[in-house]
Amino acid sequence: MILLAGVAGFVGLAALTDALVSSPHAPAEPGALKVLDQGWSPSLREQFYYTSQGSQLLPYAVLRALEQPLSERLFLDPAHVAEMGFLPADGVSPLNPDGLPIGFVKDSRPGGVLGPAVGMTCAACHTSDIEAKGVRIRIDGGASAADYQLFMARLSRALDLTLADPAKFQRFAARLVAVDPKVVRPALEALATEIRRLEAASWTPTPYGRGRLDAFGHILNAVAADALGEPANYRIPDAPVSYPFLWTTPKQRYVQWNGVAGNPLGRNVGEVLGVFGHANFAGGNLPAATSTALSDNLVALEAWVAELKPPPWPEAELGKVDAAKAKRGAELFKAYCTGCHGGPEYRLTAPTETDGGRQWLAVTMVDVNAVKTDPKMVTNFVARYAKPGPFAPLLGSAPHSPDGQQVLAGPVLLAAVSVVTENDLRTRGITGDARKQWYGGRFAPDGKTLLQGWALPPSYKAGPLAGVWATGPFLHNGSVPTIYDLLSPEEERPSVFYVGSARYDTKKMGFVSSVDSIPAAERGRLSRFDTALPGNSNRGHAFPSPATAKLSPEDRFAIIEYLKILEGPDVRH
Repeated sequence: MILLAGVAGFVGLAALTDALVSSPHAPAEPGALKVLDQGWSPSLREQFYYTSQGSQLLPYAVLRALEQPLSERLFLDPAHVAEMGFLPADGVSPLNPDGLPIGFVKDSRPGGVLGPAVGMTCAACHTSDIEAKGVRIRIDGGASAADYQLFMARLSRALDLTLADPAKFQRFAARLVAVDPKVVRPALEALATEIRRLEAASWTPTPYGRGRLDAFGHILNAVAADALGEPANYRIPDAPVSYPFLWTTPKQRYVQWNGVAGNPLGRNVGEVLGVFGHANFAGGNLPAATSTALSDNLVALEAWVAELKPPPWPEAELGKVDAAKAKRGAELFKAYCTGCHGGPEYRLTAPTETDGGRQWLAVTMVDVNAVKTDPKMVTNFVARYAKPGPFAPLLGSAPHSPDGQQVLAGPVLLAAVSVVTENDLRTRGITGDARKQWYGGRFAPDGKTLLQGWALPPSYKAGPLAGVWATGPFLHNGSVPTIYDLLSPEEERPSVFYVGSARYDTKKMGFVSSVDSIPAAERGRLSRFDTALPGNSNRGHAFPSPATAKLSPEDRFAIIEYLKILEGPDVRH
């Protein structure tokens, strides 16, 4: 079990939960849905939304039967789902017969006494909507506005109050028609304890707010603390980052903000373990170690995302592109942006880097001392140590802590993911060329998977920017609300703004972030972003540098115009 964040922290969490569960419900998302042409058919979109990756949060029947904490309405009521920042279902379908929110899915495997589990898919954090002219514009692979901590707080309180309120419990139990009544209360008590633990483990001194999560913090806690049974390996996950957009990611050399790994299967297995997946290291018998991650589905998901294109700028809703201004913006972009971000002539890796000569987008890793953006996320990762447990024999050469008892946590994660993934492939009989295909061909000529992360100075990835118009707020930690603000001098950027509105700012390119510009009925969904708080700095990325002439407002708007039409890379494998 993970250690709680201390008595004082737990009391603070309880107070925060009380505030969260008492906020009024916002209305469901308005307007008709417009789906942009991003290269997916309707059936492929549906598969991405509702194909299990092995995440197992709680029993499916429980989530469907559960009421909201302070209401008799169901927890999955669309207005409640939207209030927490997730997207309600567009309707029922063969893959989603019960209308679960986008990115929530029933695991097909048998479960415990309360039945099969429900968990999250990639779509929960990587699908978003933009509102304009009464239309909801769907951005597949975009950055969700989900509030993870709010969701966990609501879920934990809903379970506790269901157990505490006899009438609420009776209504809940009556909905579990296929479950033996005698097992409902003890099973629910055990589940409430586990969800309460997960909620406590998500506590941070500074709440994440909308659209952010400390993914690596949660993954490392799930693997190094939970699965290894090493409470001393727990760290407060206090370096949230924005959910990155997914288009072009299967073509990139590295994906995460800190460029940890190029191996898509290992990357995705690690992601599952951080989002309610489970690993069992068999008491140190590593050849028997397993996880709930569904490798075959993860391979399919990666292939689907490879077909996803950047979203085209929707002129009918957001306005026509000024061709002359965009042409001027293209010149400025080439002068100031392509050196790190590439495009439209994107740089590729050398064929000699990869077994078989396959090439990837050569994304730039920029030293944090050069880009000068908030360092907390990357330094948390590269400076974190952990007791290796049964992985110690595999990590003899990894950097150790001064006392020699711990190793860098990154290699512990790598070893854990490698063991459960290789065991799974062996069980499936996946070897030779088939094994290389499952790993996405991400092997160096020496046969090792492509790694980076701790081998570099602390760095952040400067990825391709096609479709970036749909992905605000900006920088890795979501600390700048619009592209115009990002292109402005650091001292001109907003120090406080609000996140969670789907209304689009067509002039500055980003979401509306001033509370005065958002209707009162929608303000309950907003979270306040204070750049003075730890991990929230909006400094850095000051390009052109202070030593050169600063971009004029006209130049900034010209670059914005060009970003509306910037094309993505065409990488053939």
